[in-house]
Amino acid sequence: MIITLYRPSAEGPIRYYTIHDRQPLLTARYSLTIAWRTGEGREREKVYGFDTLADKDKKIKQVFARKTRDGYSLLYSFIREIVSAPESIAVPESARAADA
Repeated sequence: MIITLYRPSAEGPIRYYTIHDRQPLLTARYSLTIAWRTGEGREREKVYGFDTLADKDKKIKQVFARKTRDGYSLLYSFIREIVSAPESIAVPESARAADA
């Protein structure tokens, strides 16, 4: 999942704000990275870890709502759908019994 927001600043450069969950953590089951920069400037980021998916989703909604109130608009978003394996790729029942 990646969400990129932008807002033109009064000085000219555009401000970018990105929320993504591409970076895994060793200390938490779910992670969220928030990155921001102005124009071509150096990007800064903050990484959050969560024990539950519900906590991570709550933080995404909280950050998105705050940034849209601050005047940011959606530039880009991508969410990969989780698809279960097709029958032809699924592990046969006999192989599962052998592992047990």
